[in-house]
Amino acid sequence: MKKLSMLCLGLVSIMLVTGCGSSNSKTLVCKNTQKQDGVDIGTTVSMTFKNEKINRVKMDVSTRLTGDDAKDLWSTFVEAMDGQNEEVDKDGVSMKVSKDDKKYEYTVTLDVNLDKADKDALATYGLDELIGDDSKLEDVKKEAEKDDFTCEVK
Repeated sequence: MKKLSMLCLGLVSIMLVTGCGSSNSKTLVCKNTQKQDGVDIGTTVSMTFKNEKINRVKMDVSTRLTGDDAKDLWSTFVEAMDGQNEEVDKDGVSMKVSKDDKKYEYTVTLDVNLDKADKDALATYGLDELIGDDSKLEDVKKEAEKDDFTCEVK
């Protein structure tokens, strides 16, 4: 029993000295779903805070046509969305598009690494205000919840 205690104490000491087991990183995940006129839009935003500053934002927006005319509108909808959402992966910004022709679902995933992204790349997506943003996690969470998002810290 004494050996087990010493082993545990040793492991805890190593973790404290090397920084393992502790993290200055937290992720705020906020979700929202809107349904209106045969269109369901699900949004998930994940913000990673490192040392109390936002350093990564990932946003998934999934739009699903659910109305009776979804099949008829699908190709026009995809064409319009494709015109607005060009896939990219450079300068700390990644945008991917996926389409499900059977579920009539169009998903855009935007992933921004603020440690790498430059202001021009962020401005393209209306995110340039994130550079130098010193908003605290709890403040961002409160604002998102005011906008009908459900948030949790991970």
